[in-house]
Amino acid sequence: ERRKFGPIGWCIPYEYNNSDLDASLLFIEKHLSSTILVQLPLSWSTIQYMVADVQYGGRITDDLDRELFQCYAAQWFCDEVFRQTFCFNKYPSEFSYKVPEALEIAAYRAYIETLPPVDSPLIFGLHTNADLTYRQIDAAMMLSTLMDTQPKDSSGEGKSADEIVREKAVDLADKTPPDFIEEIFRAQVQKLKGPPGTPDRGMAAPLNIFLFQELQRLQRIIKIVRNNMRALAAAIDGTVVMTPDLLDDLNSVFDARVPKKWTHDPSGAEISWIMPNIGGWFTGLIDRQVLLSTWLEGDRKAMKSYWLTGFTNSQGFLTGMRQEVTRQHQKDQWALDDVITHTEILSYDQDRIRDVPEEGQHIHGLFIEGAKWNRAEGKLEESEPKKLFVGMPAIHVTATTIGKTGKAARANEALVHDSAVYKYPKRNDRYLIFRMPLKCGEMAAWHWKLRGVALFCQTE
Repeated sequence: ERRKFGPIGWCIPYEYNNSDLDASLLFIEKHLSSTILVQLPLSWSTIQYMVADVQYGGRITDDLDRELFQCYAAQWFCDEVFRQTFCFNKYPSEFSYKVPEALEIAAYRAYIETLPPVDSPLIFGLHTNADLTYRQIDAAMMLSTLMDTQPKDSSGEGKSADEIVREKAVDLADKTPPDFIEEIFRAQVQKLKGPPGTPDRGMAAPLNIFLFQELQRLQRIIKIVRNNMRALAAAIDGTVVMTPDLLDDLNSVFDARVPKKWTHDPSGAEISWIMPNIGGWFTGLIDRQVLLSTWLEGDRKAMKSYWLTGFTNSQGFLTGMRQEVTRQHQKDQWALDDVITHTEILSYDQDRIRDVPEEGQHIHGLFIEGAKWNRAEGKLEESEPKKLFVGMPAIHVTATTIGKTGKAARANEALVHDSAVYKYPKRNDRYLIFRMPLKCGEMAAWHWKLRGVALFCQTE
């Protein structure tokens, strides 16, 4: 039932069926007969493992989904389920989801008839905002279908589809940022300084290499966009052949969608960022050009905080940062294999950052779903009604060794929600950037796990 709420329900919509239920019930029945009937205690850990990791878990391919199912098993397969006060809904409600206190099948059928026709998201551990997410997904699918079926030819005195697309193509080609000449920005990168306390300069500094690679990728995208829009305008004018690919691009521009060749190469690999409309995508192109130009021309002293969303390879940025911090601790004999990312969420936005940190970097541009972040107290809180995504403050990311954080992490495991940070709201391993611990506040970590709390670089 969580599937209808989209990615906040399950990262991947699995097709659970009756055979999974039958296999789980058969195992539980055999386990009860081999323990309770012979005066032995139940092994809840065994039941939890067999149901969450073997029977149903055998279908699960995403690590976050596996953790979610294990959380359900830990909450519902325990001694608490045998108590008369046990309820599946741990919140005030007009209807209580409980196990009927009866042995006759008629009593169970009568209880089933009283179940609400529509379940609240709260029964699954989700916030009521998840229902709004479901409605949005449903509406978006309907609008997409309507867009696909609407006619492309205009009637009457208005402009034709070709004229509209040609004007848009010429406008986009003119607004495309200027090219990055590799020989020029290579020489500029060679002059950039490295991290404080190290002799590294130019291509010897990991983040400088990362900047060079990002410039190469962005230049490739700029070239694709400019050439594509010019070719589309020429095809409409009749000076070049209107190929099937250009016809697809024409339909995409007319529908205000992003042409596929802007986001994926011929093999299907993603080469840029994904947005639902062409206006948002093109704004992102200009913003990314400004980000990299500022870094290239102003050096690190101009980058008090980095817009993590603006990088095509966000994991590469974090990897380069860890490498630089490791080199800064060369005297401490830090090994890169033992270094992990460490984060500290600040209480203010990037505009109030005054200085560049000695170790690590500041990042911004993340959003939280499933909860909100209390900036003053530095903890998670319940979402406000009708606010699906809330902006996060600036975050200081640095590196530390596993030995320094291992014991503390184990001690605070129940007090911290290990949140995933994704590139897009579509949650899967492909778009997972890294994991960030968030303080739970008054609620336990499992509460936020069921809420589906996660961080994102984009909300669309």
